[in-house]
Amino acid sequence: MTKNILKTTLLALGAGSMLVGCDLEQPEAPCFVQDATNWYVKYDVVDEPKRADGTTCTARVTAERLGVYKFVDPDNRDEPLITIRPAGLAGLGARDSGAPQRQTATGKLSAEPDAEEFCSGTEFSVATADAAFVPAVPDDPETPDDDESAPAIPATVVTYEFSNVRVYSAPSAPGTQLTGELKYTRDGCTSTYVMRAIWPASPCIMNSTDAATNCGAGSGLNPDFAAECLQINNCGATPDMNAAGYNGCCIPTKAIPSFNASEE
Repeated sequence: MTKNILKTTLLALGAGSMLVGCDLEQPEAPCFVQDATNWYVKYDVVDEPKRADGTTCTARVTAERLGVYKFVDPDNRDEPLITIRPAGLAGLGARDSGAPQRQTATGKLSAEPDAEEFCSGTEFSVATADAAFVPAVPDDPETPDDDESAPAIPATVVTYEFSNVRVYSAPSAPGTQLTGELKYTRDGCTSTYVMRAIWPASPCIMNSTDAATNCGAGSGLNPDFAAECLQINNCGATPDMNAAGYNGCCIPTKAIPSFNASEE
């Protein structure tokens, strides 16, 4: 009975809307971001690592997991925020005596997608970790069967500066791909990159002919995405998956948005 009353009411409302005219503007869909810690990003180098004096150095970043989240103040919905936390900083958190929040970059996110279905992230804070020195651990002579020694870990300072972030937020792939620029500095060695990021971070097997284990249908990704397997250890796979041969993680094949040809 209740369903019938509701249905009748909705029909009446719909008819009333048509009577007042068809020029009513529909509100734009808001920017959508997949809130998760299991994004995976590939960094395409733009400027090779260098120090401030122009000399070359070796510190660089290739690919990693990201945590990406959108926040909206209920009293100010037109000014959402977006945060990005790289695994490279989260992994140093235990050695950083500063506030955990500084390992996360926070920026402003546009409220609605632009004409190309992108939502822009701007004015990001600098994300950083100042990891302390960890002394070497000697082996315990009382347990000769187990080597419990560990080498010293040097202190390190790492910063991520994100800019021109763009989240693809079309209805066909709402908030599941993003791009942007990164300035990465480790102990005074700086390099810059363009990002290709995708959600979720799906493990894969290099050179597999099975779509489900090589970024295709059944892998957990949108089957319309153009993605490929990047070989890297411990790409979010469980120990069982690593034992089964999962040795990489799926990344976008093309510049964002990365879709198969039939979907472009």
